[in-house]
Amino acid sequence: MNSSSLVVERIEAGAFGHWLAQAQAALRGRGGMDVPCGECVGCCTSNYSILLRPVDAALDIVPASVLSSVPGMHYPHAKMNPRSDGSCPMFSSGRCAIYAQRPQTCLDYDCRVFAAAGMQAGDDKPVINRRIRAWVFNYENAAAQRAHQAIQSAARFIRQHADAFPHGWVPRTPAGIAVLALKVHEVFLEQSRMPDCIADQITAIVQASQRFDAV
Repeated sequence: MNSSSLVVERIEAGAFGHWLAQAQAALRGRGGMDVPCGECVGCCTSNYSILLRPVDAALDIVPASVLSSVPGMHYPHAKMNPRSDGSCPMFSSGRCAIYAQRPQTCLDYDCRVFAAAGMQAGDDKPVINRRIRAWVFNYENAAAQRAHQAIQSAARFIRQHADAFPHGWVPRTPAGIAVLALKVHEVFLEQSRMPDCIADQITAIVQASQRFDAV
C-alpha cells in the first residue's frame, strides 16, 4: 500500500468558541454560517431535500416542477428534492445556480456541526463524511474545549437513550441529532451536577432545548 494513501486530510475548522457562538445565532435565525468550503460541494450533491421558507427569495426563482409540499407545513413552505444522482436540482456545472438567492436552509448548513458532535452525516453521504473527518478545531481557551466535549457527550447520550425520550422528540436524522446536541450541551458541561436518574437527565435535556428555542 502506498504510504500516501494513509495520509488523512486536515482542514482548519476555526476557533471552536467562535464557531459555537455563530452556530447558536444561526439556529435562532440571526444570520447564516461562514463555512470555509473551498472546493467542496458535498452539501449540494449528498441527497439532501432543501426546505424553502416563506421568506426565501428562492421561492420566486426555483421552478415549480422541482418543488413539493412539506407534510405538516402549509404553503408557501416547500422543499426541493434531490435528483436521482443525489444532487440539488439547482446545482449545475459544478456550482449553485441560485447562490446569491439560496435558501436560508443552505445559509445555515455547516457540516462542522457533525465534527462538533463527534458524528458522521450518514452512510449515504460519503463526501460529507470525508469532510467531517478532515475538520480540526482549535480552542481559544479551556471553556471552548469543555463546550466541545459537552456537545459530544450530549450527542452520545441522545443516541444511546433515544427510545427513552418522549415519543417523536428525538430527531430521526444525524443532522437533527447533532443540532439538538449543540442546543442542549450546557446540561453536560458539569457532569458532576447531572442527575443520577436517566429520566431526570432526559427532563433536563428537554427543558434545555425549550429554553434554547425560546430565546
